[in-house]
Amino acid sequence: MASSYRETVVDGYNLIHKLGKVGVGAPMAELRERLEAMLARYRQRSRRHVILVYDGGSGPKPLTLTGAIDVTFSGTVKSADRWIIDHVRSLGARASMTLVVSSDREIQRYSTAHGAKFVDSETFIDELAAMGIAFDENRRRETRRAGRVNKSAPGPLSDSEVDYWLRLFDRKQ
Repeated sequence: MASSYRETVVDGYNLIHKLGKVGVGAPMAELRERLEAMLARYRQRSRRHVILVYDGGSGPKPLTLTGAIDVTFSGTVKSADRWIIDHVRSLGARASMTLVVSSDREIQRYSTAHGAKFVDSETFIDELAAMGIAFDENRRRETRRAGRVNKSAPGPLSDSEVDYWLRLFDRKQ
């Protein structure tokens, strides 16, 4: 990752799936929280602005995690892929200072066409590991604290969330 990049845009669910941590019963909210914590550490070390984009939500609503990274849900009308493509296009000449993280070929093609650089999710994971940033870092800390249980941890996806994701992926086939 060259030092000339000022902004890193991350395809959230693409990166979560490439981390290999998604399985039956894996609570997506917990995986998002862990990814956001990991990217906050990346933000601190790289000093780059980080935008993390997820599919879904009730509408495009940017949230900020302790001021470290911007978290955006693309909404019900637009996919995260389309949000990222539109964002890169909107940057104009500044796109050359943007690094897009996704293994999605369409996002990679559009990023390149508009002057941004891209790195696939697997390579980004390797680069994070080289920086000493691990996905399970918080979980390791929690297991070291004997007797402490996180009672506020979110539960599994609701039936409506599962239905939403099934409909979303059926459309892409």
